[in-house]
Amino acid sequence: MIPQKKIDEIRQSVDIADVISDYVQLRPSGRNFKALSPFTTEKTPSFVVSTDKQIFKCFSSGKGGNVFTFLMEMEKISFPEAAELLAKRAGIDISSYRAGSRKPTQEEQSDYETLKWAGRLYNRMLHGEQAQHALDYLTNKRGLSRKTITSFGLGYAPDSWDFLLKQAATASILPNQLARTGLLYRNERKQSSYDYFRERIMFPIFSVGGQVVGFGGRTLKNDKDTPKYLNSPETALFEKSKVLYGLHAAKDAIRKKEEAILVEGYMDVLALHQAGIPTAVASCGTALTPNQASMLMRYCKQVLFLYDGDEAGLKSMLGGIHILLRSGLTPAVATLPPTEDPDSYIKRHGREQFEAYIQENRLSFIDFQLKYCNRHQQFENPEKKAAAIREMLRAVSLVPDTVRRELYLQELEQKLSISTPVLKSIMAELQRSKRNPSASTAYQPPEQQQPRSSTSGNITVLEKTFLKALLESLEYGNEVLDFASSHRELMRLPHPAAAAILDHLVRRYREEGAVEEGFTLDITDEIGTMDSPEARDMASGLLIDPPLSSHWQEAHDERQQKAKRCLTAFLDSFRHLILDSFRQKKQDIARQLGTASAITHEEELTRQLNALLREEQQTEADVNAMIKSILH
Repeated sequence: MIPQKKIDEIRQSVDIADVISDYVQLRPSGRNFKALSPFTTEKTPSFVVSTDKQIFKCFSSGKGGNVFTFLMEMEKISFPEAAELLAKRAGIDISSYRAGSRKPTQEEQSDYETLKWAGRLYNRMLHGEQAQHALDYLTNKRGLSRKTITSFGLGYAPDSWDFLLKQAATASILPNQLARTGLLYRNERKQSSYDYFRERIMFPIFSVGGQVVGFGGRTLKNDKDTPKYLNSPETALFEKSKVLYGLHAAKDAIRKKEEAILVEGYMDVLALHQAGIPTAVASCGTALTPNQASMLMRYCKQVLFLYDGDEAGLKSMLGGIHILLRSGLTPAVATLPPTEDPDSYIKRHGREQFEAYIQENRLSFIDFQLKYCNRHQQFENPEKKAAAIREMLRAVSLVPDTVRRELYLQELEQKLSISTPVLKSIMAELQRSKRNPSASTAYQPPEQQQPRSSTSGNITVLEKTFLKALLESLEYGNEVLDFASSHRELMRLPHPAAAAILDHLVRRYREEGAVEEGFTLDITDEIGTMDSPEARDMASGLLIDPPLSSHWQEAHDERQQKAKRCLTAFLDSFRHLILDSFRQKKQDIARQLGTASAITHEEELTRQLNALLREEQQTEADVNAMIKSILH
């Protein structure tokens, strides 16, 4: 187990904005940063990062937390795995804590750990005696260096039906865990299991954060019935439509160059990276998807298609153009000579000639569409030409930027000899047909994730004020939290997430305060350790919101004034919460009195009401006196 002090050191050594900028493009917004949500498909930025508090809040999905919880959400990993990734980033060694901790049970081992174990095993096998033919294939036939093989973690799956199954048994990994991660195939009819990958070169597929999420396997057999490439089946961690091969290694270079090169195969990515072109990525055996385009949008504004020049490759690029445009990216296209692909061309001609060829043969998406239409005689008669023009205008209509869209229309006017007003009229027709549900286009954006909702409805203003004052007060010490801890039984918070926040803070204060005098809770750390995601999201949102009093920053002796205002707001809302519980009880008794039929029952309820009124008066007097003594 990683000690809390080491977790604090990791968090204080990384900047949340720096980490989050690996996933989204952050833009300054006052004291904070804003971005389009990585969790939804919104068009107006509602994702806020506070570097002062080192927390984030996504107002479109409701998610929030600190740097640990952000990684956990994005990479779907556990807290220890997030801590390990951040420790690596900060150059902090936590191997002794991870190695010295109790060995996880089968149920506790994460799917990521299983995939990482398999990747390392395949990599070791590649350098063994029985894999000499596989290593020769990569180094001699495909020209990969040992450095590239190591950097991308390539491996070898032996020609065995149960190799991985046996190795997993020695590593205490259960078969159902292998099946859950797509490494083992289960035949329910025959009640048997066998390795999913056999006699294949293994390409680990990494998430953006560098976690193995699946594998691609290239067969070494000459069997026509065996698929040349085989990807992991879809799992909770591996969705082909949401992964780009090589992006974990390419993202920094893409951000610097502001352009990504999109190729078709694993070997294309490896060959380009090895040759010094580290901006290449590939889809994992699928046509480009909206999710993959959104991933690229985080790092660049332009994407160069570099697919094979056969008919399948050309059609894939035509479809991909629509997806990129809809995502706000600018697509360009380059096609290599017949029989060539990026892998073969760069090995035969080298980097300089490769880059020169791309520069000379690079086409805008409009020029590519025109070239495709001419090649397929789509301009030879009015009917075909009208259909082709509509298809090109459909692409232009997807451009979200008005200025760019106008410029593209002017370009089409020159190249098609059709006036801009006519082109706009045709595009308007397309838009009207698009609004008709029966005329939906083939490409649809991913469904927007709905915000997390609470079964108890919205939080009340009183609860919100109470919690915000409590959370903000922790910056100045434990005085307010100490009071809350002493009077917890008097406070009733109807909203489950609000109650969970209060219970978490009180419990942590009692636990740590009992063993360490002068202990102060760090609210950024505490948000990350809250069990309830709803509580974590709510706490983050409350801290991101403006302070309870906007003129605090102008006050004399700023820190002291802020602390006092936190305490005042907290105590005032505390008083109202306690009195509100009496109001609820009085209403309950009044409802019962209205339906009471027996005289004895009515008399008993009246006695209860009178006793409750006396208790309310005494409690109000006691609370007011207590608040007065605290503030003065």
